[in-house]
Formats: sequence, C-alpha cells, structure tokens
Amino acid sequence: MKKTLACLPILAAACLLFASCKKEYYKDGGLANPVYNGTIYDYLTEKTMYFDSVKHIIDLAGMKDMFTNDTITFFAFTDDAIRAAMNEVNSHRFAAQEDSVTMDDIGPEVWKQFISMYILRGKRMAGSFPRVARENIRAFPGINYIMLNGYILNIGLEYTNYRGVEAIGPRILYLTDVTFDPTDFRNNTTIRVASSDIQPHNGVVHALSYLHTLGFRGGEFRRVALDYLRTKE
Repeated sequence: MKKTLACLPILAAACLLFASCKKEYYKDGGLANPVYNGTIYDYLTEKTMYFDSVKHIIDLAGMKDMFTNDTITFFAFTDDAIRAAMNEVNSHRFAAQEDSVTMDDIGPEVWKQFISMYILRGKRMAGSFPRVARENIRAFPGINYIMLNGYILNIGLEYTNYRGVEAIGPRILYLTDVTFDPTDFRNNTTIRVASSDIQPHNGVVHALSYLHTLGFRGGEFRRVALDYLRTKE
C-alpha cells in the first residue's frame, strides 16, 4: 500500500479495468491494490504524508468512531487543503494584528461541519456514479447528493475522449458545488478525484486532488473559523 497515493500530487493517469458485461475504465491516481486491511480511520492514520492533519481534525471533531465503525464513502481532501485554509485564517489575523492560531484552536463543531461535507452514508464505488458532462449537463447531469451535513454536491463521471472517439477514454470522478450557481452548472467549483475506490473494511475512500479548497469556496473556511474565534476571545 506504500504506492497507493504515490502519484496523487501530480495526478498521474492510470486506468482500472472493471470486469463486467462491457469494459469500463476510470482515470485514477495509480492505485495498485484497492483493498486496505483496516478501517478508514486506520488508513488515514497510516498515510501520514497525505492525511496526518486530516486524521487530527477528525479526532478534534469527535468523529473517530464514525471513521472506524460506520459504513461511509469519504471524499478525502489532503493535508494541503487544511494547510491552505489555516494559512488563510492566520493571514487575516496577522493583518488585524492578532495572534496566529492552530488547528486545536478551531472548535470541534467547525471541523465537523467541514468534514461532513465530504461524507456519504454507505459504500459508493466510482462506477456507481452516473455520467456528467459540464458542456452538456442536460443530457448527462450526474446526480445531486445530500452529504452528511446536508450540503449538496453533484457527483458524476466524466467520460473522456480517446484518439478522437467520443466518450471511450478514461472516466474521471468529479464533485461539483452546485449550490454556488444553480442556474449555470459551468460556473460552479469542480474538483476531481485523484485516486478512487480505496477500500478499507468499513467503506471506500476517494482521494481528492491536492489542489482542492477546503469547503469548495475560497474564503468559506476562513469566514466560519474567524466567526468561531471571535466568540471565544
């Protein structure tokens, strides 16, 4: 499993062949063996290069039991997203001549709010999501899913072209924050899954691109975190 996320920072493309009545391909981050002998919490704990801070905020949020015992699908943002979010908070505090803060200073309810945006109940493999096409959303709309905290994300597979032939190339799993602009799908923030179908005992992990912004919208985590800190100071 040491190579599970080795290609995640550069989003190297690889294809997973699924055996069924027809061939289906998914663009992935290079996952060699999707089965992990442990829980989702164990997996995040072991992959310290990518999820050390993620595991820590799960502990702060009091959600360890869910990641250990419940059957869930976790769209895992990386430590890079948390680092960028905290840097944004502290940059604002620096400009206001306030002391910097750490992850431990942010309330459990804040971390739980944002972590829950990336959780679906049950085990959902990449192939279970419908097709989505940003430029032809009426024909291929994906599906809007209600995440654990009630946040709505559109999740779908983009069918890419190959050698000029439409929709026969690798399939890429995307998440889209459709609540930003419900009138035009193309105006909404979209993030791709970099490594899909990692399968611990109690669900599945789809690892997001390291370029992802925590909370999907720039400045959203900063706003919520600063509001929380103001109530405590």
